[in-house]
Amino acid sequence: MHGSWDDHQSWNGVANKLSDHTLLRYDRRGHSRSSAPKGQGRLSEDVADVIALLNHLNLQTAHVLGHSYGANVSIVLASRHPERVSSMMLLEPPVFSLLQDENEALRLEASDLMKQAAMMIEKGQVEAGAKLFIEKVAFGDKAWHEVFDSQARATILSNAHTWLDQFRDPDRLAVNVSALATFAGQTTLLTGSATLPTYTAVIQKISEQVPRATIRTVTGAGHGMHISHPELVAAAVKAHLETV
Repeated sequence: MHGSWDDHQSWNGVANKLSDHTLLRYDRRGHSRSSAPKGQGRLSEDVADVIALLNHLNLQTAHVLGHSYGANVSIVLASRHPERVSSMMLLEPPVFSLLQDENEALRLEASDLMKQAAMMIEKGQVEAGAKLFIEKVAFGDKAWHEVFDSQARATILSNAHTWLDQFRDPDRLAVNVSALATFAGQTTLLTGSATLPTYTAVIQKISEQVPRATIRTVTGAGHGMHISHPELVAAAVKAHLETV
């Protein structure tokens, strides 16, 4: 499952390295080629979409790989429908609600920046809002041009209003990581050694709540590790699957 702003094509590099596996990639609702139903979108609808897709393809279970907000969807999927998830690999889920106490400053900063991005998009300053989010909340300085090519940037801009809808979702913070403590499948947390401090802190907090989870680090990568370092991410996926 892809994260916010982008679509299934963000996995192209990884998919090319996993050609010996059966992969299912799709555009989440409101992204690129998927429809955007009227009304406020909900995290629970993203989860329901996964179940509907598995049912449509007659797949009882799947190993789930989720990046960013797609990883948040994966967590809720596993907590509500554990019988459908064989294992999970989570690429830096933005469960910012975990950042309390010594990490609260990181959470407040991310929250403020997202509010700024939302206000820009609401005012029609879509590219400015998208760039602010990409470089200050998610992928780091200069990422707008260094991580994403022109086609990817166009995709981001075309999906900006879906991110805005997601930002307004009152359920988006309802990601109960502690529910994974009873999840029977293998859980691997994948993070980049050069990622933003916010994601490093979240990964640490998740590992504390899910002690059975394994942390793997992609050297030299940031939040967009599956785009910038597809070979290393694919290798991590294979290593994860070997454990299950």
